Formats: sequence, C-alpha cells, structure tokens
Amino acid sequence: MLQFPIQSYKENVIYTQDGEAFGYYKVLENTVGINEQEAENTLVHHLQRLAWQLVPFGEIDYKIVPVPVDIDKRMDRLQKQYEGRYAEIGKYYAERAKEILREEAKHVVEYKFFVGVKLKRQELDENILGTFVSSVKSMNRYIQKLGGFKEHAVDDLTARMFEESEDDAFKVLNQYLTVQRVKESELRYIIRHQFVRGQEQIETGESVFSLTEGLLDPGKAGYLHIKQLDHESWCAFLPVSDFPVDLSYKEWAYFFQSYHFPVEVNMRTIYKGKKEDENKTNMIKKRFRDQDAQLIEANEDDDSLINLGRVLLHELENDIRNQGKPLLRTHINFVVYGKTKEEVRKRAKMLKLGFKDQQIELVQPLADQLLLFHQSLPAAKIVAEDWEQVLTPESFGESLFSLTRKIGNTVGFYLGKNISHEGESIGNSQSLVFYHPFLAQLGLEGSHYSSPHVTISGPTGMGKSYLLKDILLNAIFFGAQILATDPKNEMEKKFKQALTPELERSIPFFKELIESFNYITFSPHKKDAGKLDPLTFLDGEEAYDTAVAVLEYLSELQPSERNIKTEIYQAVREVVQQEEKPGLLKVVNRLMKSEDQEVMKVGHYLYEIGTNGVAKLMFSDGNVSGISLSEQVNILQIQNLTLPEDGEKPATRDEHIAVALMIPLAKFATKFARDDSKTKITIFEEAWMLTNTGQGHKLIKEMLRTGRSLRSAVYIITQSTFDYNRPDIKENIGTKFAFKAKTAEEAGNIIEFLGLEDNEANHKMLKNLREGQCIMEDMYGRTAKIQTDVLFNEWVNAFNTKENDKGRAETEEAFM
Repeated sequence: MLQFPIQSYKENVIYTQDGEAFGYYKVLENTVGINEQEAENTLVHHLQRLAWQLVPFGEIDYKIVPVPVDIDKRMDRLQKQYEGRYAEIGKYYAERAKEILREEAKHVVEYKFFVGVKLKRQELDENILGTFVSSVKSMNRYIQKLGGFKEHAVDDLTARMFEESEDDAFKVLNQYLTVQRVKESELRYIIRHQFVRGQEQIETGESVFSLTEGLLDPGKAGYLHIKQLDHESWCAFLPVSDFPVDLSYKEWAYFFQSYHFPVEVNMRTIYKGKKEDENKTNMIKKRFRDQDAQLIEANEDDDSLINLGRVLLHELENDIRNQGKPLLRTHINFVVYGKTKEEVRKRAKMLKLGFKDQQIELVQPLADQLLLFHQSLPAAKIVAEDWEQVLTPESFGESLFSLTRKIGNTVGFYLGKNISHEGESIGNSQSLVFYHPFLAQLGLEGSHYSSPHVTISGPTGMGKSYLLKDILLNAIFFGAQILATDPKNEMEKKFKQALTPELERSIPFFKELIESFNYITFSPHKKDAGKLDPLTFLDGEEAYDTAVAVLEYLSELQPSERNIKTEIYQAVREVVQQEEKPGLLKVVNRLMKSEDQEVMKVGHYLYEIGTNGVAKLMFSDGNVSGISLSEQVNILQIQNLTLPEDGEKPATRDEHIAVALMIPLAKFATKFARDDSKTKITIFEEAWMLTNTGQGHKLIKEMLRTGRSLRSAVYIITQSTFDYNRPDIKENIGTKFAFKAKTAEEAGNIIEFLGLEDNEANHKMLKNLREGQCIMEDMYGRTAKIQTDVLFNEWVNAFNTKENDKGRAETEEAFM
C-alpha cells in the first residue's frame, strides 16, 4: 500500500514519514534571445556543472509547474494604479479586457521551476540533545496534536538536524542558477496542485490533510480521474520510455511551452556513486556483446547506432573512472490534464507526437497511473521503476530546465503575444505579453535597465504608430501627462474619424477620451506665425543656442563661411540681450542690414523663408502668445509639412524646413519634460529627422540622460535605429521595439542595437517580419518576437493610419 510521503513541512523543507527531508527552491526563470545559440549553450553548461555538484545530496526532485495566468487578478491590480482624470475610463477598459482575455486566454499558463534537494542529516552534539530532550518542544507528534499544535509544525530538533545541509544546497544551486527558498505558501501550492490538476486551486488550509483532499480514481486505463466536492478533472502521466543516444538540441524541458495546453514535468534524479556507475556501464557493455553475438549468428551487418553507442560508452567508462563523472538515474514523467477524458486524450496524443519528432518516446501506461501520481508528489520515493533513464550531466543540460518564454511585465496592460516559436501566430500563441510603462525606472530586482525611455523603430506601414497609440492611451490611465509631436498631422484626424454616431451611443467613454485631448495645430497661417520661435518660449543661453542652431541649419552654411556664422551669433546675442520681446525676425532684420554682402544675402534668404509657408512658425517679431499645455494629453500637429523620404536626408527646401522645425519643437518638448512635479511621457514621432541636426541629436541625448530623475519618459519613434545604436544612448533606453528591417544593413544594425546574436537566422527573421510583428527587448534584457494586438474595435479604427481604399483591395482580391 502506498503511504503519503509528507509528514510535515516548515519554511522551505518537507519532512517525510521515514525521517528524511527535502529542501525546495524556486528557480528564477532563465531566458535567451531569439536564435541565441551562445546564450543557450551557457545555460546548458550551467546545468551540466550543477548536475556534477549535486552528487553529494544523492537525490534531486526537479519540477516544472504550469501556473494559470489569473487575468482577473492582474487586471484588478492594474486598476488600483489608475489615477487622475482618466482613471474611471481606464477601469472601464480594464473590465472589457478581462472579459475578452478570459475567453481568448483561458488555457494560458506561466511555467514555474522548482528544485527539491534531499538533505543530509547532521549529527548533533550531546549538549544540544540534552537541552532539547528537556524541552516541551520535544513532545512526540501525537501529544502535539492533542495539545492543539499545527499539524504541519516541526520540532526544532528535527529542523536543526538538516539546517547545515539545507544551507549547502542553497549555495550550490545559486552557483549555477538563481534560486530562492520557496515560501510555505508556494510549498502548499505545489502539494495541493497534485490533487486539483485541471481545476481551480482554492486555499484549503495549512494542514497536510487539507492539502491532500481529493478522490483519485484510476479506473479508466491510462488515465486518472480527480474528484473534488464541486469539480472534477482528468490527467494522464506520460513517462519517458526511451531517449536517443544524442540529446543535443532536443530542449526536452522547454519546447512544449508553446503548446496551447499546460504541460507539467516531474523529474527525479538519483546518484548512486562511482562504484555503482561502473557496474552500470559493465552491464551495458554486456548487452552490446550479446547484441554482437546475435548479429554474427544472424549474419547481419553492424547497426550504425549500436556502433555510435559503443564509442560513447567507451568515453563514458573513461570519464567515470578518471574524472568521477556521475550517472543520473532519472525518472521523468510529463503530465497533461483537462476537464474531460477526451480532452486529455487529444493532449496526450499531441505531446507524444511532439516528442516523437525529437526522437524521444513517451508512453501512457495503462496500469501505472496511480504509481506515477504518487511518484510525482514532493519528496516521494520512486515506486515505478520501469521508466528509469540513465543520463549524463551533458544530456541533462540539454533539457534547458528553467528556460522560459517570458517577455514584458507581470502586471501591465495587454500588449500582444509572443510568437517566437516557428509556426506561432496571434491566433494560436498562448504566451501573452503585458507591458507597464512606469516600472523600469524603479530599478526592480533582476532588471537589466532602469530607464523609462522607449524606442520604436521600423519602416512606414509596419505598425510603429499603431503600437505607439496603444501605449499612449493606456499610459494616460496612470495619470501621466503626455506631450506628443505629430509631424504627419494625422492623429486628431484618425482619432475623430473613429467617432461614428453608433460608437458615440454605445461607447460614450471613447468619445469623452478622444475629445478631451488638447490638439495644438501649427499651420502656415498668419495666426500661428512665431509659435515655435525659440526666442519666445526659451530664456538665456538656451534661447541663444537654439536660435543659432535653427538659423545655421536653414542657411546651409559651409565650414569656410565663418564670417557669416559669426554675424549670426552676434545678431542673436544682441537681440536676446537688448530686445524686451526678442524674436527671430528681429535677428534677420539685423542680418539684412549688414555691411557684409554675403551676410546681407543670407539675411534676405532667411527673411523669405521666415515670412512664407510653414517656416513662419519659427519666425516672429516677439509679439506672440505662448502655447497652453493645461490638459493631460497634448498633441502638437504641424500642417502642410513636407517630410523627407523614410530615413533620407532632405532633398528640397520644403524638406529642409521640415527638419529645421523639429529643432524648436524638440526644445519645446524638452521644456515640458523638465517639470518633475508629474509623471510625463514625451513622444517624438519621426524622430529620425531630429538626428539630421546636431542640435536635435544633442536634445535627445539630454532627455535620455536626465529623464529618469525628472520622472519623464521619452518615446523615440524613428525609421532607423542607426543614430541611437551607441553605448551612451542605447544604455539609457529601457524598452525597445524593432519592426521589419528593409535592408541587410538595417537588420545588422537592429541586431547590434538589441544585443541579439549576429547570425543568419536573425537576419532572415528581421527581414521577414510582417505588419504588426516586431522584436521586443524588455527592461530585463529579454528579447522575443511579438505580435501587437489591440482588444477594442474602436481603438483599432482610431489607430489605423491607412487611407480608405475605396474598394480597391476587395476588387483586387476578387480576381486572385
């Protein structure tokens, strides 16, 4: 008869019925970037070394537990952070997100990794024993129960016996993996999980008996039926019955994480010592000799796989004899579960097929399901001996135990899905990506970056603006003040186009949201002239430097024309110091009156530019009213701006003026960001234009460097990451999104910018990204290929930057 193994538990240690103890530890997830073989090899090496170092403990219990993603709990925690004017609207959308994700993501889990180490008993000296025997704490367990002690209480003497070994285990594990001692609540979760697989886990109490409530029925061959009072589920244990000779790149504790259903893994390894290991290899050698005799008798040729096995066995014998390499007698079972037996049948079939592709055989034993259930319990003994596999540290390392697909934040708004694995899409991926725009600057444990700044890069039409607007609308619910530059003059137009009469009736919150934004439009009309004149909204040296930068850029002066530059500097200085209401037109007037003919010509040239078209925005006589940023969301739009081609330098005068306008616009945004009384986001659309000017590049660097201390995040939306791919800049960026690379050169630049491995697979992936797909690097330095996904139709319509095709697409597709 099977005996439940757990007698009691305390902190992170389980004490068994036969006086043994296991210490349990939670392994912090490891991640590797996309196609990053070097990082993967590093994890393999660490796992190999760990397998060697754990030999003295004798027995190790590895567990991968799929924990359901609690959408409601995450959204509830998110809502508590909402504040300010838009908090109630944010809560409305969080509730809608709950409803959608509950259905779309009902099987979504996060994989948690645990290691249990069998602890060595320490002999205590007589003084400690004598003191303890006289203590009330040494009462036997029966008396403890009668006296009302907690059933899971452990006497101090028992705990002291395993203290030193527990500390040793903790230190050894942390040499190769990052681990924490599990909390008692986590230990209870692992125990209770065994009895509610496929059901909601509800806290039942601390006693071992309450944790093990449930009726187990192995009546259906190959399955186990789990019954609770109000719920039931089915599960199947699938032990590994055969491993290939070579386990390289099999990733057998990782690849299944992309499946649409949860998979649990229980892996017990036992070390028996050098002598036993040598005996084991001798037994295998005998089998080879028997096979050779059979082949000779049957007059058959040698099997290539058998020949390879002989070579590996010879190497292993030498390693055991000369290096003391351990053998890991391993019992591995995978568990699938669900609401019905049919659901479990389909999942088991899919899992077995997936492992078969890796040349790993899983079986579904008809009669051993209850034995395998018992063997999966924490601290249990091996009772199903038939499925033992002998591994080396190298083959164990290839499991990639502790590797996870996690990207983004645990609590945040829904951003999309991780689609890094081949064949994944927004429709079939079960790996959700959440994002919080105000966590990076907190310097959380494990974070690689402590900066709130973000870059979003990629060519037109691939989804940059779509992603930006999704982040923008979600960010305002946290009470953040927003200033966005919109050189394309499209945001207000697209937002308000989405406000259909039907939408206004059904979702009035969206109308309230969109119409509350402060759209500040800069036009070529006389009423807007001078509104971006740096001498009107800046002071002192800052006004001087920015004015000089604008005039120099517009003048297109050559390095040899120092005399003209000098007079521009002097004219600006005089206007700033002498005029009560300075303005760039006053500077131009001084240049036009210069005795130097070349300077005078430049003055007239600047006058023509500054009094015609959109450039009027930068030139005033000083009599202009300031721009009000009284609202929480402010969007600066410029009409009739002729932008250069994607990422190209300006080729015409209009394009040159457009880039020049970005200088005072960026400076205006910098002034906004310096107010540290509120959390802020400053957004630079088409930011690549700024880097075409030295002043603009300087501004970006300044904001990235000081933003964290000013509670100000900068969002850089650009065609190319080239100008930001410098150590002093990219280290100040906390989160990066990179959409499709149009050229091989740009793909290489993105790879360097994101710290990806420079290989053919990553180049190919970047060039083949589709609309809405991008590579994300989060605040923890993790990278993944994600598909952005907006849950609300009215947002989708408002974010769409494509013009109405008037039926052209439908007509084209009709004849395909």
